[in-house]
Amino acid sequence: MAFAAATDEARPILTGVLVQFEEDRVTLAAADGYRLSVRSVPLPEPVGEPFSVIVPARAMVELGRICADQEEPVLTTVTPDHNRILFQLTDVVLVSQLIPGNFPDYRQIIPRDRNTRTVVGTADLLKACRTAQIFARDGAHIVQFHVHLGTDLEPGRLVVSATSAETGDDVTQLDASVEGEPIEIAFNVKYLIDVLSVLGTPQVALDTTSSSSPGVLRPVGEEDFIHVVMPMHLGR
Repeated sequence: MAFAAATDEARPILTGVLVQFEEDRVTLAAADGYRLSVRSVPLPEPVGEPFSVIVPARAMVELGRICADQEEPVLTTVTPDHNRILFQLTDVVLVSQLIPGNFPDYRQIIPRDRNTRTVVGTADLLKACRTAQIFARDGAHIVQFHVHLGTDLEPGRLVVSATSAETGDDVTQLDASVEGEPIEIAFNVKYLIDVLSVLGTPQVALDTTSSSSPGVLRPVGEEDFIHVVMPMHLGR
């Protein structure tokens, strides 16, 4: 989650991760103006009253590191003045200051409709993006996605391409399950690599509406994670 948080201190509220406790679930959201990640996980016990806090992304990264091998639930406590949060693990207690302010309503950023759904292998797409990144470094890290519909005899295709004035072109074709309309859209390849690197499902779905609208990445088979990434202008 924390990888999607902003690093620019000019907008301190976005350098944190929103943590919302409501009923028997906790929802985490992070955004930097170009992408948004949202994950919802069940709580061992329901909370009495819903509340939310904003935890610095650095603290969430550290929490993920130290509790990676812990199977027991993490006991979370917010101080009465809402200035600090305590994460109690088996052998460690992590204490962090909270970020004051109101986190933007991230739900308004998530597209409700789609014209195209493209399902591909997660590892295959990650490999294609990593290769494209080598060529995209000279071009604002732009990678283009060309989605082609399948036929009765052939599957759909996702063509991943990037261009470098010095190195040339890189083109990778991936078999895909495509529903809807063909589309051409561009993204910052670094943002794609960040999210694909943390997905644990064999397949990932990309939902799109137009070349100028955000794309939505969802791990196939899991309903608790969604990642929104803004498109790049192709400059044509």
